[in-house]
Amino acid sequence: MFLYFLFGCNDSVHAQINVVIDYQNVNEIEIEKLKEIAESEDYLPGRLKDLFVASDGTMLVSDISSTTIEQFNAEGEHMGTIASEGNGPGELPFFFSLSDGGNDTLIVQDNTSTQLDFFGRESNGIYSYVRSSITEPGSNYQPISIAGAHGESTYYAIRNLTEVALGLPNYRMDELIIIDGLQEVQYESSHTLKTANTLLADPRDYSTHVTFGGLTPVGMPPYSYEDRFSVLENGRYLIARPDSSAIYFYNHTHECTGQISLNVKPHTVVEKHDLDYKLRGQSRQARRMLEQQVASLKPPFLNVWVNNHHILLHTDSNSQGKEMVVLTMEGEAVGRFYLSEFDDIRYFIDNRIYTLYHDPYGHTIRIYQIELE
Repeated sequence: MFLYFLFGCNDSVHAQINVVIDYQNVNEIEIEKLKEIAESEDYLPGRLKDLFVASDGTMLVSDISSTTIEQFNAEGEHMGTIASEGNGPGELPFFFSLSDGGNDTLIVQDNTSTQLDFFGRESNGIYSYVRSSITEPGSNYQPISIAGAHGESTYYAIRNLTEVALGLPNYRMDELIIIDGLQEVQYESSHTLKTANTLLADPRDYSTHVTFGGLTPVGMPPYSYEDRFSVLENGRYLIARPDSSAIYFYNHTHECTGQISLNVKPHTVVEKHDLDYKLRGQSRQARRMLEQQVASLKPPFLNVWVNNHHILLHTDSNSQGKEMVVLTMEGEAVGRFYLSEFDDIRYFIDNRIYTLYHDPYGHTIRIYQIELE
């Protein structure tokens, strides 16, 4: 099974392809769980939110139950708590997220302000606070999410153009920008990223006490998809666009250097059993509202991760779990396997997959290995 690779592309190019891909005909490959980092004498996991993996396999994970960041070595041994809740330098706000700043730098983003905290590794291998950055938001400020390293002291960021209103379209267009360590915008990219909106309802019409901006979040309609941005080596990056069935590659000066176009057959119809699986546990009212927003066809992929030689696609979810398909950088389909529905993939490094395993009965970190040639 082969896909198609085209050089000299841009976002508007669509390759004409004769080869048709059926995920169900891709050979299954073996996946092995190498390690699971769970409860130990030194650490009791709570609700694990974000994961950072350094070049030597060191892992940093945010635990929002305890409002801490915990460090583990490559073997999964707990090395200590490197940050905890507080208002001082290097301490954590109640709502925060972790981002990879490149060169083994961890960025902690305060989700309620414009503050970024930078953490680096000391000579003993333990991460510690280095410095902070905060910017004046201004009247036209839109929140950003750090998306990866662009250079030594510049970072890709996504400007989140989230709205809180009734009757929003299913998707919005967020903006890709480049900022420096002081959060000054260095480059206003021409790229926009299609992002799914959460369905909101009037709390007078929807029976729940939870509100967001005066409205009630109902959820994300099944088979919603998003454009995916991923940083490669030397500031290069890819943008995967499900509605174009394509993955575009760019260098650090934003020139498109290649395109993989996916001609997937069949574009599977969303069936009732798909919705039964996806919406299990939802109230009858929520299900009715969400079903009205579901497209008739499944997207060609739902998410993408990349290492130096392969691309990993999340292509579907069903009672078997998450269907995953591996491609080479040239577009050859290598194999297919399944992960648990509780596995939230965070890193794809060499032939290893790092996930946060969000079992309702307890969160863990899992490391899997897949057989790649």
